[in-house]
Amino acid sequence: MSSAEEPLTAGRDGLLSLLRNGQLPSRGAKAPQRERYQRIVAAAMELASEGGYDAVQMRAIADRAGVALGTVYRYFPSKNHMLVMGLLMVFEGMRSRFEDVAIPGDTPSERILFVLRKNTEVLEKDRPRYEALVRAFMFADASASAELDAFGALMTEMFAKTIGVEQISDDQLNAIRVIGDVWMSSLVSWVAGRISVDEVMAHLGLAVRLVFRRLGG
Repeated sequence: MSSAEEPLTAGRDGLLSLLRNGQLPSRGAKAPQRERYQRIVAAAMELASEGGYDAVQMRAIADRAGVALGTVYRYFPSKNHMLVMGLLMVFEGMRSRFEDVAIPGDTPSERILFVLRKNTEVLEKDRPRYEALVRAFMFADASASAELDAFGALMTEMFAKTIGVEQISDDQLNAIRVIGDVWMSSLVSWVAGRISVDEVMAHLGLAVRLVFRRLGG
């Protein structure tokens, strides 16, 4: 296996850089390798939209992407790993939506809730897909550690931008991590059918107000 075909082991900053610069799966990959990689992830996302988590099978992904099964496994050891990469791509798209816009709200709490609401509303537009992505996040093992680390870094970056700080303090970082954890745990309950999207937002509203009360709103 050439170095350009090896599975990603990059740290969170390196992986985010690869994603944003269109260099996945590695900086040394050639154009056909990048195109195959994108086709594989896109095939997994399509299958998730069509049939949810159970429909995402490695053989079906290979067939949909028009690649050999071994090529799929070369990039991703499991469907959970692949779907976590898809989740990272989705959230990077969410982050980029707010990169150059003024986020409404007079306080950090109001601005964070605005972004959370906009991002959470997306869930119901393609419920099978987002259920699959959240399930993969729940079940992912150490093989997806680079993607999971990158996801945490991306969440922190998105919320830091939302509250309007260049240099984030330890207290702000801890607050952001708590909000991210509440968001993901609420999404797990949503996937399980225990709560609705409206209830997800109610949980988030309470958490954001409590966490940011001591930080000035």
